[in-house]
Amino acid sequence: MRRLIAALCLIGAVVGPKKAEALSCALPLSTSWYRSPDVNQVSVEKKRRDMEARATLELLERTPIILRGRVVSSRLLSDLRKTNSPISLIVLDHVEMLKGRLFTAPTDRKAFIIKEYWCDGTCESRENTLHWPRGETLVVGASRNDMAEPSKMVDPDSKLTIYQGRIDAMVGACTSGPLTPEALDLLNAPQEVARLKREYLRRRPDH
Repeated sequence: MRRLIAALCLIGAVVGPKKAEALSCALPLSTSWYRSPDVNQVSVEKKRRDMEARATLELLERTPIILRGRVVSSRLLSDLRKTNSPISLIVLDHVEMLKGRLFTAPTDRKAFIIKEYWCDGTCESRENTLHWPRGETLVVGASRNDMAEPSKMVDPDSKLTIYQGRIDAMVGACTSGPLTPEALDLLNAPQEVARLKREYLRRRPDH
């Protein structure tokens, strides 16, 4: 369930990709919680599913923006021959805000989202996997656009501007993206959320 996120990052070279370093994402682990001794015992399988759900809930609570929208377009902004960290512009319409707010206050019910990806090695064979399915309605987790120049996206390696225009939200390395069915279930289950918080307690770092 840590698959909650389709999450990703940045690098590149002038002639060819540099050797990629491992991407370190401090995602919550299901083992970060334990079952309260004050509640009834359950099967090992039930406990495993609950602990995964508790980790997913933590990710949902960390995610500043959650919105539903239909994919209008998905455009790759990066040169895959020169980067391990491609960036795309995703445009959604018929947007409904479920949590948080966008950088702008759009009246057109659209969202322009910058999406960062990470390729472990080379990105050249991955172009088909970096596009979001046009016409599909997704629920997406994102972060606010807190860039110093909020209407400009700069390639982190070449420092060249690869996009100028509207940017409502960001989906970057080790953050959110399209939510899994399990995460969607939790969004619509306040009683289940309350149960998980009550029955599963966070372990202290020294345990």
